[in-house]
Amino acid sequence: MEEPPVGFPAGPSGDVGLSLVRDPLAFLENMQREHGDVVGMALAGARVVLVSSPLAARHVMVDAASSFQKEGTAFFPGSSLAGEGLLVSDGEVWRRQRRLSNPAFREAAVQGYVGAMTACMSDLLEGEWQDARGRARDVYADFNDLTLRVATRALFGEDATGPAAERINSAIALAFEYFGQRAATGFAIPEWVPTPGNSRYNAAVRDLDEAVYGIIAKRRAALDAAPSGAPQPNDLLTRLILARDDEDEGGGGMDDRSLRDELMTLLVAGQETSAIVLGWTCHMLAQRPSLQNEVSRSVRRTLRGRQPGWGDLPDLWEVEALLLESMRLMPPAYLVGRCAAEDVQVQGHRIPQGTTVLISPYLMHRDARYWDRPGDFRPDRWYEFLRGPGRGRGQLGSMALMSNLGPNGAYLPFGAGPRNCIGTRFALVETTLLLATILQRTLLRPPTGLAALRRPAVEAQPLITLRPGPIWLEVLLRPHWDGNVGKGRL
Repeated sequence: MEEPPVGFPAGPSGDVGLSLVRDPLAFLENMQREHGDVVGMALAGARVVLVSSPLAARHVMVDAASSFQKEGTAFFPGSSLAGEGLLVSDGEVWRRQRRLSNPAFREAAVQGYVGAMTACMSDLLEGEWQDARGRARDVYADFNDLTLRVATRALFGEDATGPAAERINSAIALAFEYFGQRAATGFAIPEWVPTPGNSRYNAAVRDLDEAVYGIIAKRRAALDAAPSGAPQPNDLLTRLILARDDEDEGGGGMDDRSLRDELMTLLVAGQETSAIVLGWTCHMLAQRPSLQNEVSRSVRRTLRGRQPGWGDLPDLWEVEALLLESMRLMPPAYLVGRCAAEDVQVQGHRIPQGTTVLISPYLMHRDARYWDRPGDFRPDRWYEFLRGPGRGRGQLGSMALMSNLGPNGAYLPFGAGPRNCIGTRFALVETTLLLATILQRTLLRPPTGLAALRRPAVEAQPLITLRPGPIWLEVLLRPHWDGNVGKGRL
């Protein structure tokens, strides 16, 4: 690789690709400790800048967002699964798709998906968890299945139940495994090369396409045939089909290919993030029984044995605090990538066009310059923020702050700026309601006896996301309603 240009940030000599793949979190910490908050490096032959400064992150993601793009970002390749969905598209394609997709994620729309969330959680409680009878389970695997069922039902409604849902879920699970293996090696063989792994992945994508295009065609036909004023299915697919672009002279909507790409993106990005957040949060709670019991009592006093609903969200602020703190310590998107679309200045450094900028929420979230006792799991640090003025009925936290580096300017689990995660509200509502149900109905604790000896310690597995390894916990079900809550009983 050629010498870095004048003004390029200083950093380590030589290519650091192997060091990153070997231990990503240790690599990030070492880079910041040895070279500072803006570090230039050669990474697998690409020119890369690592950013762990909130000021620099704000410049890249908010103030100068138009100078950066997704295309060309090292280690964030596109795929046949994502197509040109919001996660990977740029320019006018991204702007149009974002305009068309936004209504499906507004407050009124997300409220309509609550039934799918609570129904899927009830299925898990009354099914696998009840059958386990307190035996240790890998709850992270359970959460992956759970959040995929929620995403499928919220996206497709009744058209994705039974065999159709199983077909979609099985193919998505295989795709996740494929992407995880690619990230673990640090080397991505092009999808068209006929390796065994590529063949399985491409077959899964074909299976998904057949299922999803079939559902799209069926839904379009049903909407066209419905009489004027008839009730419409309350799911994301219907909202995306009916969306129209006010800035388009013809007021056009999405074609089938665009619909397919957005649905795939939402399935992949939304499902895994929620599973990771629930997994890490429950792991941390199981290690802290007094905190778990304290929040469980609060939840049971609020819900009194019934399922949580949209109207309960303002009263579940302690649950939300657990999630925000979990995402601070273990942000699913621990690296956020952008590519400089033109020569830019970042915190006094020259960043040439084509340079990948990797922003590290993981480093910012654990920096003592921005957080008191940053290594501690302290949900109470969020209490003032969550209970402060302006918190509306049914509105979690502050969406404006969540998309603008958080209350202290150094918090970005959902990204920031115009390309912040479109599903932030959906994810916060989903994980808050699911975790509230878990805290009301279960007691989580680490394995005991011989089971504890057979289960490995929980470790982070940072690949594309900061996912955990298996999380083995004993799940003990509580009765639906304990009238003695607050009187010293579990």
